[in-house]
Amino acid sequence: MLKYQPLAQIQDTPNSDRQYWVRTLIKIADPVISNLSKDQLKKNIPVGRSSSALASSREFVTHMESVGRTIAGIAPWLELGPDNTPEGKLRGKYIQMTCEALANSVNPEANDYFNSTATRQILVNSAFLIQGLLQSPTQLWGNLDATTRQRLIEQWKSTRTMKPGNNNWLLFSAMVECGLKEFSGDWHFPTVEKALNAHKEWYKGDGIYGDGADFHLDYYNSYVIHPLLLQVLKVTVKQEPSFQSFLDEEWVRFVRYAEIQERMIAPDGSYPVLGRSVSYRSAAFQVLGACALFRKLPESLAPGQVRGAMTAMLKRLFDQPGTFDKDGWLTIGVCGNQPELGDTYLSTPCVYLCSLGFLPLGLPADAAFWCDTAQAWTSVKAFSGEPFPIDKFIKQ
Repeated sequence: MLKYQPLAQIQDTPNSDRQYWVRTLIKIADPVISNLSKDQLKKNIPVGRSSSALASSREFVTHMESVGRTIAGIAPWLELGPDNTPEGKLRGKYIQMTCEALANSVNPEANDYFNSTATRQILVNSAFLIQGLLQSPTQLWGNLDATTRQRLIEQWKSTRTMKPGNNNWLLFSAMVECGLKEFSGDWHFPTVEKALNAHKEWYKGDGIYGDGADFHLDYYNSYVIHPLLLQVLKVTVKQEPSFQSFLDEEWVRFVRYAEIQERMIAPDGSYPVLGRSVSYRSAAFQVLGACALFRKLPESLAPGQVRGAMTAMLKRLFDQPGTFDKDGWLTIGVCGNQPELGDTYLSTPCVYLCSLGFLPLGLPADAAFWCDTAQAWTSVKAFSGEPFPIDKFIKQ
């Protein structure tokens, strides 16, 4: 069992922290990327479901659901590119394997081919994959062969026949259109406009959006809403400057939500288990990690403080026995193997969304996030009797 360390025991270990993050991300991502690069993902990935899960008609394509999620998380790290350091050589290996994997995913002759007409989940996978490719335009998209690029574009276009729900799914369709715009020059702007206007209406205040018109007390603001909304707005304002004011507002809200997230990490690295899809684990803190990656942390949060909080969270989740099965695949659960936490729509490949908890690895090793002295995070200070800043809401 991991123990809470008092404030005085927190050590400055930036090098070992980064090594731990890299090692853990590779442990998560390798089974997905290496098997797909060998055209063996569908054959080898387990498709576990909880006893409460509904029978699924997509069992034969659910291996796909691990791919976009994994690449979205590892892409910023891969974009740093290969170099002669041990970490740089590792990146070079996974850049090559990821490109090989993507080629198999759209090759109709491959065993792991993603049949774009088989399930609406291809829309979700495409959106997460585009999220990753937009974060790695040089090392991933830039290293794909022309045939694979064209096949991906055609696959993304095929999702236009899939009507999204009137909730966070609108952002999946909008993300696909933004990917098409960035990588092919073509998009259907009304799809993007609908998603943006809807989320304007669904904002609830203090950095939090509803998932649709209703408020949900869960982590979908971090799993999907804030990250995709921000990326869609970044692409949109290059074509439609009238959305600049919304992007400016979203940055304020995005940073505020990161500030909230840091306060949710307890001294022992645990956090409140709330709402749907809790088996997405560290993806619950995607926004906090993205703020670090984009060098947009609020003034109240020092980089070394955020590194300390997120490292404690990752260790709480991924050092727990049962989080990985005997073959190295992730299991369903929050902290270990807890199959009863598998929502009705969830199978094992879905939980690879946790890769999005590792976004700060896209910062170089000499960035302040990795080099600054480790500091206690808010809850450590609060429950050690140390001074800490009072929290304040935002009006935007």
